[in-house]
Amino acid sequence: MDTKRRKGFQLEDVKGNKLATGVIYDEGNIQVLWRVDCGYTAEQYASLNHVLGLMPEVAVLRLQDTE
Repeated sequence: MDTKRRKGFQLEDVKGNKLATGVIYDEGNIQVLWRVDCGYTAEQYASLNHVLGLMPEVAVLRLQDTE
């Protein structure tokens, strides 16, 4: 079975407000599933740096445990 491994993430500001949620794949690709400024989405990025450039108020990257 050839499945991509992935890890959920959440981006927060300094006050702990959730700014975005998504998935990071082992290859480094990012899929943003929700952003506070535009709602539900399915944005694809080559790296987390692109997302951080769009959302400069991000202070915390919280990774979720895989099951």
